[in-house]
Amino acid sequence: MKAIKTTIAQSGPSLYIKALICGISTGCISLIIMLLIFSCLLLIAGTLPHDYLIWLDIIACGIASFISGYLTARIVKNGGLIWGAVSSFIMFIIQLVAGLINAETEISYITFIKLAVFLLLGSIGGIKAVNKKDKIRIK
Repeated sequence: MKAIKTTIAQSGPSLYIKALICGISTGCISLIIMLLIFSCLLLIAGTLPHDYLIWLDIIACGIASFISGYLTARIVKNGGLIWGAVSSFIMFIIQLVAGLINAETEISYITFIKLAVFLLLGSIGGIKAVNKKDKIRIK
């Protein structure tokens, strides 16, 4: 009974907020790093068709949302599907707002593809984090 009380005491709202902040910030930093790497590769390669750039962006967003969902669910330690989807959705909203502020373009079908990729890979990352076994420590 004592173990249940300590688990409930440690799973307050502050744990969820800290997990979301940590997961989202790590996901955004990894997205920035991947986009910088892709832009350096673009400088080396020369020019690429516009369709390739869109898919490179979607791939970078997918990997970053996986990282965000994984880290958030790993900190919370339960509800991997929900917490992975929540953290990746917040990352999508941040990217959407930043994109709409900087550009004068409209929301297109690519935006909905990115939303699906964010939610799917963030949820998969959360599920992987919850199902990961802890290390076995031999004393």
